[in-house]
Amino acid sequence: MSLTIGVDIGGTKIAGGIVGPDGAMLARSRKATQRDAREVVATIVDVVRDLVDSAAREGLGEVEAVGLGAPGFVDETRSIVRFAPNIDWSEEPLADAVAAACGLPTIVENDANAAAWGEFRFGAGRDAHDLVAVTVGTGIGGGIVLGDRLVRGAFGMAAEFGHLVRVPDGRLCGCGKRGCWEQYASGNALLR
Repeated sequence: MSLTIGVDIGGTKIAGGIVGPDGAMLARSRKATQRDAREVVATIVDVVRDLVDSAAREGLGEVEAVGLGAPGFVDETRSIVRFAPNIDWSEEPLADAVAAACGLPTIVENDANAAAWGEFRFGAGRDAHDLVAVTVGTGIGGGIVLGDRLVRGAFGMAAEFGHLVRVPDGRLCGCGKRGCWEQYASGNALLR
């Protein structure tokens, strides 16, 4: 069976799973997110290796590729995290780092884009041609599917709803702007 590993990189946790061709989750791994950029990459690699070992141990099949859902601005090549407001990443070559450490082809997608595409393919939007998803966690993200295609924008950074300014001269955001929506309605904002 053709297997892939999907990893959701969040502000508090890194959660991964082995996914079958039909979108079914076959195994899971979860670890706390570290604050240091290098430690975050090492934790992602640990999650991927745990899952590869699990696939072999359980006789599930061979893992063929890794997909990473990363918070922040992911470049159009789906390999570099340009900037992550809630993790210390700037121009982070994430796909190459994970691929080199794990020996598997790896791509990076914005986490909210990945969630939108997952809903479109396997979830609530599977019978639709268009979909808008808003994710709320440590920050706020978004993903758009129009005409059966994920919209990434000219630079791979469309649908960053959390960084729309909602309060002029408001709270300072991790992106450097003031008054972003995620400063008022995200998980971090609710805790604050």
